[in-house]
Amino acid sequence: MDERQEKEQAYAAEGVVWSRLAGLLPDAEDVDEIQGCWDIGEQEAGLFRLVDRLFDLGLSVDDRTRAELAAMAEQWGVWDQLATDIVDLPGFEGKVRVVEGLEPVDRAGGLALVPWMRCEPCGRILALEHRREAWGALSFAPLSYVVSIPDDSGTQLVLDTQEPDAVWRALDTLTTGCR
Repeated sequence: MDERQEKEQAYAAEGVVWSRLAGLLPDAEDVDEIQGCWDIGEQEAGLFRLVDRLFDLGLSVDDRTRAELAAMAEQWGVWDQLATDIVDLPGFEGKVRVVEGLEPVDRAGGLALVPWMRCEPCGRILALEHRREAWGALSFAPLSYVVSIPDDSGTQLVLDTQEPDAVWRALDTLTTGCR
């Protein structure tokens, strides 16, 4: 499979997740509006609208759905704007916990890890790896997704954010040990 086909396949798989997220809304008009945003390439606007409607309606989301919303927001570059709302959506915290606002952990080479999600049963942590800029701030977009596995060797699985389905593979890797 060539790179274009990989991107198309990843986009189609993401579209399935999008449709499932849109389907959380009980009103067909809302679902159509959110799906329409995907169809015309306005994913960012669709995510804002979806999260707003979930809040307006007081709809509860489970832990996996919250994680998928967070991953979708990261994928489309609006996690920093929607983080608090996604974390604060009504619902229970199950085995996957989405967090925001934690302090970055500095690493060698001018990099920093920002904890993002945790699988409670197995203790795996998914973090966003950013470059620390010369002025001290973190780069706007993460360079990698890093899944830390709690074992004696400190195993970390690193996924390049530029891969077509990296955020979804990172989310799957986070919970692989608990399935």
